[in-house]
Parts: sequence; structure tokens; C-alpha cells
Amino acid sequence: MGLLDKAGNVGKTEDKPKAVAKAIPKAVAKAPASIAVTPEAKKVVSKKPAKAKKVRTPRTTGLPDGFELASAMNRSISWWINFVVNFSILFAALAMTANDTGVTTTILFAVSGIMIILNVIVIPLKTGRTIGHFVSRTKYITASGDKANVFHSVLANTVGFFALMGVIVVGIVVSDVETDDAVGITMIAIGVIFIILWFVNRNFKKNSDMDQGLYDLIFSAYLVKHIPAEGEEAASGIWGRLENAGEWGDKMISKREANAKKSEEKAAAKAKKAEEAAAQESVDEPKKSAKKSKDE
Repeated sequence: MGLLDKAGNVGKTEDKPKAVAKAIPKAVAKAPASIAVTPEAKKVVSKKPAKAKKVRTPRTTGLPDGFELASAMNRSISWWINFVVNFSILFAALAMTANDTGVTTTILFAVSGIMIILNVIVIPLKTGRTIGHFVSRTKYITASGDKANVFHSVLANTVGFFALMGVIVVGIVVSDVETDDAVGITMIAIGVIFIILWFVNRNFKKNSDMDQGLYDLIFSAYLVKHIPAEGEEAASGIWGRLENAGEWGDKMISKREANAKKSEEKAAAKAKKAEEAAAQESVDEPKKSAKKSKDE
């Protein structure tokens, strides 16, 4: 019975279906999940690339090559010509007003104002030079050799004018001003500032190796001799006449230089004569003393 049972079980086991290998599903690549972008990351992404900083070129200083500083003679002539052009008519009008001559001075004040505006603003705007600069053959240039800034020309040429206006305002207003007169006090303060600026500008010029005043240093400007460039066209009309005024200035400069040379020669001759007299006296002194001792 036991064998028969085993044989029966064997037959049953053979009748069982064989196990079929199941197909393993292949892994499918999934799309990556969207990454959350933080506000900080958005700011970083949205930033534009930084612009390259401009390289600042160093400021040019010093007198440029090819130019010569104006001499003391040139400066003196330029100053006197500008002074006469700006203030001669104004002083005449003020004198008539002060003396109460009865002459109408309104026209003179108007003409004086027109002359000052022309010489200080209009002509420098066109040429960069005043009438005094034309006569003395000088001009203002920058350290790069270009024409000086218009604002420099106006400020440099009005230092004396504003100082004079300051003196007049202070002299007129100070006697009538009261403690509570705000307008009068303000006018006096402005007049004093103009006077101080004149002294400051003058002090800068005295202590500068290149005779630069306050505004010359601010704008890096130099007063040099004007030498027309080669091939430069001659000016015509009123500007040509102003250029020709330099010939009169040259004659004035040569005359003053000749007078200065004569004065130096006279001083040298006088000094030489004094030296000879002193030398002769030193030679004669022993003889006199010897003769005196012999007589005694």
C-alpha cells in the first residue's frame, strides 16, 4: 500500500503545470519632478551682468609743452588795459554823481555796463580772451592745451569788478544800515565776501610759481603768451582788429623793456662808480694817515 500510494503521488506531481517565469517590467525613466525655485534664486537669475566700470584717466596737471608763461610785462599790460576798458567810464559816471555836476549820468552808467559785459562775457565766450589779452598777446589755456573754460574766464576777469562793487556797496549801505535791516546786512555781507575773494585771489598769485590765482587753480588754467599756430587763418572783422591791437601792445612792451634796460644800465653805472670811489678812498686813506702822522 505504501508503494502504491507513493506511485500515485508521483503521477500527481508530474501532472502539475510547470511554473512560468513572469516578465519583470523594465524600469521606465520618469521625468524629473519640477524643482521649487526660491525667491532668492529668482533674484540671482534675474540680475543683469554687472557693467564694467569706466577707468578714470588721471587729471592732467602742469603747463603743457609748447607754451610759455606770460611775463610780468604781459600781465601788467593786460591788467591795465582791462582796468581801463572796464572801469574808466564807470569812474567818470561815479565822479559826476558824487560831485553833483548836474550832468545826466544814466547814459554813462549804461555804456559802462555794456563795456564790462562785452569785455568780461561776450568776447571771452567767442574767443576765450579779453581786450587786455588781445593787446598783451596772452590767453588762458588748460593743462591739456585747450582753451580755458568759459566760467573760468568770467570768474577770473570779474574778481576786481566784484571787489570794487563790494567796496561801493559797503561804503554806501554801512552808514544807513540798522540792526533789524536784513536786506542791508545781507548786502554788506556779500560786499565783504567779494572783497575777501579779491585778497584771496591775489594771495594765491603771489605764492604760486606759475602766477595762478584762486580760479586758475580751481580750473587748472595758465596765462600764457599767445603764439598763432602755423596755418592758422587770420581773423577778420572786429576780431581781426582785436588781433592787430597786439601790435600796439608789442610796441608798448618793447618800449617798456627798453626803458627798463636803460634804468638797469644807469643803476649798474652808478654802482660801478660808487665801487671805484670806494676803492680809490681805500687807497688814499693810508696815504692821508701817513701824511698826517709825518706832519705831527
